[in-house]
Amino acid sequence: MATSFGQLLKEARKKKEKTLKEVSQVAGLSLSYISDMEQERKKAPAIDVVRKIEAYLEITDGSLVRAANAEVNTRNEVRTIFRKRPELNTALLRVAEDCTEEEVNELINEMLKRKGKLNE
Repeated sequence: MATSFGQLLKEARKKKEKTLKEVSQVAGLSLSYISDMEQERKKAPAIDVVRKIEAYLEITDGSLVRAANAEVNTRNEVRTIFRKRPELNTALLRVAEDCTEEEVNELINEMLKRKGKLNE
């Protein structure tokens, strides 16, 4: 699957040998929020903040902005699908309730493969 915003952020920060604290100060976000984004527990911040981070980490290809936009687009697509098919929400929550993170990822990948939407 595509590299997430959090993964890209962490890789870029480490490559430039910057600390979580330094990035948090530039972004105007808490250190814990930056850490949570890198661990994929929090969503990407507003695009203007992402651009500040890109500039600070000298990312010139726009990859962080693209990853942040992809997360927003995915969330919007999911909301639309669940509005159209509310039974999916309940069914997926029941199935995922007792699954490990790895099992959930396997289920998602299998569904994407079946629909021809997995970029391998």
